Amino acid sequence: MCVGTELLSGKTNTHVPHLSRLLREAGIRLTGERTVPDELAAIRDAVSGALSRARFVIVCGGLGPTFDDITRAGAAAAVGRALRYRPDIFARILRRFRRHAMKVPASNRRQAWLLEGARELDNRRGSAPGQLLELPGGRMLVLLPGPFAEMAPMFAEAVLPRLGRLCGGLRTRKRVFRFYGIAESAADERLGRLLRRPAPGVEFTILACLGLVDLHVSVAARRAAGAEGELARIERRVRAALGRRCFGTDGDSLESVAGDRLRARGWTLAAAESCTGGLLGERLTRVPGSSDYFLGSVVAYHDGLKESLLGVRRETLRRWGAVSAPVVRELAEGVRARADADCSVALTGIAGPDGGTRAKPVGLVFIAVSLPGGTTVLRRLFAGNRSQIRERAASAALFELISRLS
Repeated sequence: MCVGTELLSGKTNTHVPHLSRLLREAGIRLTGERTVPDELAAIRDAVSGALSRARFVIVCGGLGPTFDDITRAGAAAAVGRALRYRPDIFARILRRFRRHAMKVPASNRRQAWLLEGARELDNRRGSAPGQLLELPGGRMLVLLPGPFAEMAPMFAEAVLPRLGRLCGGLRTRKRVFRFYGIAESAADERLGRLLRRPAPGVEFTILACLGLVDLHVSVAARRAAGAEGELARIERRVRAALGRRCFGTDGDSLESVAGDRLRARGWTLAAAESCTGGLLGERLTRVPGSSDYFLGSVVAYHDGLKESLLGVRRETLRRWGAVSAPVVRELAEGVRARADADCSVALTGIAGPDGGTRAKPVGLVFIAVSLPGGTTVLRRLFAGNRSQIRERAASAALFELISRLS
C-alpha cells in the first residue's frame, strides 16, 4: 500500500513494481496493491481492510515530519494501538541533523512516535524510522518511509529476510516464454489445462503487445531443485503446445534470436526497407555485437532509389506498383547481391494513415526473405496507427527470418 495524494495526481509509483518483484522472487504471493490519499480515514480503512485479507501488509509513505504525514495515526486507528513517543529515536534524529550543521525543526518530533508494541526499523539514509508490528494470528504490519532511496534498502535489509523466514524459505524460479504470430486468446486456448490447473506454487500471467505475447511463469517450492524441475516440465509443455511460435525466453527479442541464428551459421545479412524507413536496421543494431553478421540496411523510399540502388526493374514497378510481391522480391534479391550478403530481408508497404486503396489498404505489407536456397515472399495486413504498423512489419520480417534459419 502506498500513501500519498501526489500518487493519485499522475506521479509514477515506482514502489509497487520494485516490492512485488522482490516478494515474488522470495516466493511470497502479492494479493493486491492500493494507493490512498493523505487522509486519516482513508489510511485507517485501507490498513484495516488489508489486514482482514492478508497476512502481511506493507505501507509506504507518510512517515515524514510534515502536516500531511499521517500514516502513523491512520495505522494506529486501524489496529487499535496507541502511539508512543520514543526519546531515543528523536535523539538520533537530532544527531543526524547536527552532523550536517542543520537546525532541527520541531515538526521532526513526529517521526519519533511508534505504534505501541512496534519494532523500530533503523533508517540510515533518512530521518524517518520504519516500523514493524506483529499482530495476533501471525499477521504483520510494516510501515516504510516514502522516499525510494530510504524504502528500498530498509525493505531489503530489515523486512524481506524476516518475511522469507516466516514463509518457510520458499525458493522461486521465473521464466518468460515469448511468442510471435499468435493472438493472446489463441495462446491461452492452446495452453488451456496448463494455465487453468496450475500445480501448487505455480503462477501464470499472459501479456500481449504489438503481435508479441509473453507468458510469465513463477514457480515456488521448498527446494530450488523442485522449482527448477517444475519449470522444466512447464517449458516442455509450452513448447509442445506453441511450437515455433515460441521464439525465445526471458530477455530474448526477435532481433537477438535472429542474430543468434545468423551467427551460428556464420552468415551475413543485408536489408532493404521502404515503409519501415530503417526501423528493421535499427532493431537489428540494438543487439551488441550485431556487426558480426549485419552488413547494413538500404532505405529506398522513393521508386527511383529502388531502381538505381537496388536494381528493381522499372517495368516491375510500373506493372505491379511499389507495394507488391514482385517488387519486394526484387528488393530482397537486389540488396543481397549488391551487399554480397548470405541472406537478406526486404519490406514494402503502406503504413498510413493515407495512401491506401480498396485493393491495397493501409496496413498492407509485403515481406521477402532471400536465402541461398531461394526467396520467400509474404503478404501481411496489419492493424494500428502508422507507428504500430511499422513495428509490426519489422517484427514479422524478423520472425520470418528466424523461421527460415531454423
